[in-house]
Amino acid sequence: MWTPGDTGVFLQRIETPGIDKVIIKLVRKQSDNSADQRSFNLYSNVTTMTLHIKSENIEEYRLDYDPWSDINVTPDRSIDEKDIDAITKLALAFYSQPIIAPGDGAFLSLEPEDLVDIFDPEKPIEPVPPPRIGVQIEVLDMEDGDQPEFDYFMTALSVDNGANFKVRRINPHSGIFYVPGMDDLVKSFIKLKL
Repeated sequence: MWTPGDTGVFLQRIETPGIDKVIIKLVRKQSDNSADQRSFNLYSNVTTMTLHIKSENIEEYRLDYDPWSDINVTPDRSIDEKDIDAITKLALAFYSQPIIAPGDGAFLSLEPEDLVDIFDPEKPIEPVPPPRIGVQIEVLDMEDGDQPEFDYFMTALSVDNGANFKVRRINPHSGIFYVPGMDDLVKSFIKLKL
């Protein structure tokens, strides 16, 4: 059974006649003052939402969430239309991407920043390049109902501060191949501040 190992967002597309759904789960680390500090699952602070989309018209949708839940994903520290808009854009980008099959789930998380740099006092100091942004996309098999199983992962990397991403999947049998059509999903994800 798969469990999240980092802060991120779980997404799953479910198709039903007339209305499709995207399940959205914001996964955060338990707070430092949580009574559940002894737990092995530090990332069990989950906020669940559902985006309902009309099957015939992607322009008609509605986000359902508990109004008392913490859906703050923008840096302004208040829950408002900016948060709802950011979550909705992420869910619509997931709904529209062509790679992850309906019914399967995906967990997106930021890769740790690459802060390692080798200083050479003999070389002149060069301008700082734009930060690298990495996103890990874990694709989950959801056939067993609520118990997801890890299937495979993809990595998205930007070397221009998020303007462009290269998404790749590593297959141990056939090597590395690049995956098109995931840019909107990854760009929507990096805008969230979890």
